Amino acid sequence: MNIFMISLLAYTLLTSREREEAQARTGVENLTSLLEKSVSSSSQEIDLSLYTLQTYIEKELGDKKQINAREINLFIQKEKDWIGSVTRIDITDEKGQVQFADHDIGAQTSNYANYNFFKNAQQKNTDQLFVTKLIRNPSGQGWVHLFARRYNQADGTFAGMIITALPASYFNHLIAELDVGPKGVVLVQDLDMRVIARNPVLNTPNGQVGFVGGPPELTQLVHSGAQSGTIYTRRTTDKIPRIGNFRKLSSMPIFVVVAFGEKDYLAQWYEDVIKAVLLGLLFIVMTTIAGWLLWQQIRANMLTNRRSRMLLRNAQDGIHIVDLEGKLLEGSDSFFRMIGSTPQAALGKTLCYWDNGYNKAELQELINRGISTPGGIRFETCYRNAQGECYPVEVSSVLVHLDDDEVFFCSARDITERKKAEENLRIAATAFDSQVGMLITDPHLVILRTNRALTEITGYSEQELIGHTPKILQSGLHDKNFYSSMWDHIRTTGSWQGEIWNKRKNGELYPQHILIAAVRDGNGQTTHYVASVTDISAYKASEEKVRLLAFYDSLTKLPNRSLFLERLEQSMREAENKKQLGVILCIDLDNFKAINDTEGHETGDRLLQQVATRLLECVEANHMVARFASDEFVVLLEQLGTSEMEAIQQAEKTAKYILQTLAQPYFFDDSEYRSSASIGISLFGLEAHENVQDPIKRADIALSEAKNYGRNIYRFFDPLIQSQVKERAEIDSGLRQALEKNHLVLYYQPQVNGAQQVTGVEALLRWQHPVKGMISPARFIPVAEESGFIITLGQWVLETACRQLSEWAKSPQTAHLSIAVNVSASQFARDEFVQDVLEILERTKAPTHLLKLELTESALVMRVEDIIEKMMILKRYGVVFSLDDFGTGYSSLTYLQRIPIDQLKIDQGFVRDIVVSANDAEIAKMIIVLAKTLGIAVLAEGVETEAQREVLEKYGCYHYQGYLFGKPMPIDEFEQYLLLQQTRY
Repeated sequence: MNIFMISLLAYTLLTSREREEAQARTGVENLTSLLEKSVSSSSQEIDLSLYTLQTYIEKELGDKKQINAREINLFIQKEKDWIGSVTRIDITDEKGQVQFADHDIGAQTSNYANYNFFKNAQQKNTDQLFVTKLIRNPSGQGWVHLFARRYNQADGTFAGMIITALPASYFNHLIAELDVGPKGVVLVQDLDMRVIARNPVLNTPNGQVGFVGGPPELTQLVHSGAQSGTIYTRRTTDKIPRIGNFRKLSSMPIFVVVAFGEKDYLAQWYEDVIKAVLLGLLFIVMTTIAGWLLWQQIRANMLTNRRSRMLLRNAQDGIHIVDLEGKLLEGSDSFFRMIGSTPQAALGKTLCYWDNGYNKAELQELINRGISTPGGIRFETCYRNAQGECYPVEVSSVLVHLDDDEVFFCSARDITERKKAEENLRIAATAFDSQVGMLITDPHLVILRTNRALTEITGYSEQELIGHTPKILQSGLHDKNFYSSMWDHIRTTGSWQGEIWNKRKNGELYPQHILIAAVRDGNGQTTHYVASVTDISAYKASEEKVRLLAFYDSLTKLPNRSLFLERLEQSMREAENKKQLGVILCIDLDNFKAINDTEGHETGDRLLQQVATRLLECVEANHMVARFASDEFVVLLEQLGTSEMEAIQQAEKTAKYILQTLAQPYFFDDSEYRSSASIGISLFGLEAHENVQDPIKRADIALSEAKNYGRNIYRFFDPLIQSQVKERAEIDSGLRQALEKNHLVLYYQPQVNGAQQVTGVEALLRWQHPVKGMISPARFIPVAEESGFIITLGQWVLETACRQLSEWAKSPQTAHLSIAVNVSASQFARDEFVQDVLEILERTKAPTHLLKLELTESALVMRVEDIIEKMMILKRYGVVFSLDDFGTGYSSLTYLQRIPIDQLKIDQGFVRDIVVSANDAEIAKMIIVLAKTLGIAVLAEGVETEAQREVLEKYGCYHYQGYLFGKPMPIDEFEQYLLLQQTRY
């Protein structure tokens, strides 16, 4: 009843509080909406005033260049009614200089050019009201909001701004009219959480105008971007818990908050709480007194009933009373259950009725012995239950006086379980000396007893083991986590079984199967641990032999086809789940049958063994090598990544290594043999739900193609991949030969200034193939990057360009020309890069200030400090740096501020459509402005039309490169071009 009453009161109070809080939320929402409309209305009035003045000024300005301050002053005085709460009006020219003010112009308010709203108005010709956040009054003390409108010349160009200030004190009269109760508050703050107005006013610093702060819940809500919301907070400025509503204004960068104090809107609820507590206490006192009286009555009745019941009725044993003749006088319920009879049938019967262990004469002898033995007697006999079954019991009988008569008070106990336990102990004693090793410890794992089988298994005698813990048998092969998990399982379930490695006395390690069980008493406490140990060394050896026969090749000891297919199926599932590609390489020895036929099968077998050994050396341990058939092997490469090209490259690398390794000579009995192999390669993981035979079939097809092509090669299943691999290999080898045979040449593309005079060139690498003609760098540069040959190529290009610079320095007509050389990211990342550049400059005697190294954005992604250090060293020698393809990668202003770049190159992708694409034009313009701001030169590449050049020149770019001025040319053609240019200018 108390719980029900308290629950009812608590539920009533809870619903009452929720109702009061809901009414409070509705109240603050209504007041906040009212305040928002009031402030927005004031903002609209000011906007209307400024718009009226803007209209007047633009009308009167006409073709004039300046405003007439006298006429404007007369207009303002005439229309003074619409000025409202505006404290002053300033009118500026297009440069932000105040041309008119209806007040004394202070030094701080003579120019507005540096204000953000002024800059925005200059750039955007929109009919827009600009409102600032709360700022210090530019003309004096206090805080204000600036309202501003742009006005234009007659041709629509920017003429200046009309600016007025709204003091923070203006909001005081707006919020003073709202009734929020004694503990409530009304706030007006800007979006930087700066206090504009507060009612009631706090005299503390954090309650004054201009202070930045507020409850964290309000700050979080404002910064989340929400336009409105209700909050509850205890962390207010004056430490008063409140519920309030917040709204952002669309017309000004401020928000308003109206909040009620918790003590105000819950005042009636607090009174209800006091009443409920008093009512609850009164009810508890009354129910406690009533309960105590009721308990006293129940207790008295229980004592009376307990005295009226006989002790034998509650006995667990079979309590019964017989007279000196052996007749049953009384029995407990448990006794009648033991003999399988009812009281009505058994009372008055003699012992022979239920006792099946003695005859009548023997029972009489027991009665006589009980009479003559004052301390009572104890004997074992048999009772028959209701099912007619006999079971053992132990009977205790003592002669007592009851109501002036002598009777036997007897207690019979069923000892069936005890008899079984005794039998089990006998069985256990016999089992303990069986062929299974047995070990018993105390709860602290101290060995108490072992059997003969355990001593034979471990080599320790029983005396050597007793007193120690089982740690004496540990092999050291299992870590602490293994034993910790095992004992956790024993403590939880009571037992553990499994295979474990232990150590014999002679140090031999051997596997055993062990079963550990905890022995617990009646309270559930562990008293002993019993372990049975079986030596499974012979079984494990047999099992390993069977496994080797089933899954491994007897000649090479490699996995056979069955084990390989099992591993492949698992690998394909993982490839599908993890999106990781894998590769199969089918390897077949070339002309193996000939070796078998000419040298014999013994030599062939020895060759296969050496091939297996070499294949294992070619493949990492986490991959798999297997023997499929006579001279057919297969390699499984797993989890090579998600990129198809990456998997292909890894497969190609492994295949090359295998071919080279297997092609090495084999030596048998001072004889040398040579062999080769063909390899078919297939990828898996590209398609879902593939059959395990599918990649093997593809690899077999590729192997056949390799055999048909000429042997001692590898082939991919996909013809397109094979052609790509072949082309890449041809380019890689051909590129190295091209460098040796001087098939590589540098072309030079002019770079000009605004007067279209050549100031320098960019060196561009070309490959003049003797058969295929000119090969584009787009084909061979990626291959060189991939193979690492780009380092050698880069050094050759740099040295060739520096030699040309040195030659040009000898002639006055070319001594001023610079050469820009592209440097790859991998080349620049080398620790020796700076030293290589300085050695080339020293060797060629090239003027360092005319060497321009062009870096791409990818070279700036990693190791920024290392990049800066290298650039600074080279810049001290005069080397110039240019950032190529700017805007196409991930460069940031942070990089540009820190890295000493001398020139930015606008990528031709932005120049190509600069005339027709507003986006490209805007990007190019931003790059030019950014470069000028940072003091960096800018050059546009890919300029092909005069219209493109004119747009770039309009934006402030005066250096160009492109087909409009000249294509990339060999040195002879470029020097003729240069001569014509110099003649022209």
